[in-house]
Parts: sequence; structure tokens; C-alpha cells
Amino acid sequence: MDILGRFTKKSERSEKTWTDAKTYFSQRYDLLKLEFLEKSTQLLSVVFSMLIIIVCALVVLIYLSSALIHLISTLLNPAWAYTIFCLLFVGIIVFVFAKKDVLFVKPLLRKFSRIMYPDEVEEVETENVVKDVEDEYASQKGGPHEQQ
Repeated sequence: MDILGRFTKKSERSEKTWTDAKTYFSQRYDLLKLEFLEKSTQLLSVVFSMLIIIVCALVVLIYLSSALIHLISTLLNPAWAYTIFCLLFVGIIVFVFAKKDVLFVKPLLRKFSRIMYPDEVEEVETENVVKDVEDEYASQKGGPHEQQ
């Protein structure tokens, strides 16, 4: 029995294991960097597209409102036309502020969560759809033929 030979084989195996572990963690780190880059790019594209849509909508709103103010000012006093549109815009601002969660926050959170956690969000959405269908089925109590 060669005791010295046994130790050298273990040393070689541990060196190979250490090299394999370093390679694995290096590749795992590179994969995480690439996934972060992909998800951050998707998030930024959503944010920039929303900004472009908002800017375009504001430009359309400005031109449309100026055209309608000119039209109404020919029928009424220009001061009344500006007052009407000022009240209209205040109403729009109040409506958007009251519904900001439904209009902006929830859809953006849903979109961001789909980008960041695609597998988990798909499972939760599937469970919610199944639950909604079961609730709707339970509320019908056998269908329309039994309700009469």
C-alpha cells in the first residue's frame, strides 16, 4: 500500500473539484448578470414606451383642445371657452388622480412582475382565473334553466 500515492490522488481530485466549483460559480455569476441585463432592458423599454405614449397623448390633447377652444370661442365668448376647458381639464385631473391605481399602478406592477418573475406570476394568474371560474360557477347554482 502506497500511502503517499493515496494523498496525491485526493489532492488532485480536490484541486479538480475546486477548479470545477470556480468554473460553475463564474458561469452562474455571468448568467445572473445576463438575466439582470435582460430584465432591466425590458423594464426600461416599458418605462420609455409609457413616456412616449404620454408625451404623444399630451401633444394630441393640446392641439385638440386648442381647436375646440377656437370653435367654441366663435360661438361663445372666448373667456367662456377657456373657462369650460379649464373646468374640463380639472375634472380630468381629478378623475385620473382618483383612479390612478386602476389606470397606472396596478397595470405597471403587473407588467413589471411579469418581467421580473414570469413563472411565479403565471402560476398566480392561473390560480386566480380558476378561482374566478369556480366562483362564477357556484354563483349560477346550476345554470339558467334552474333559476325559473
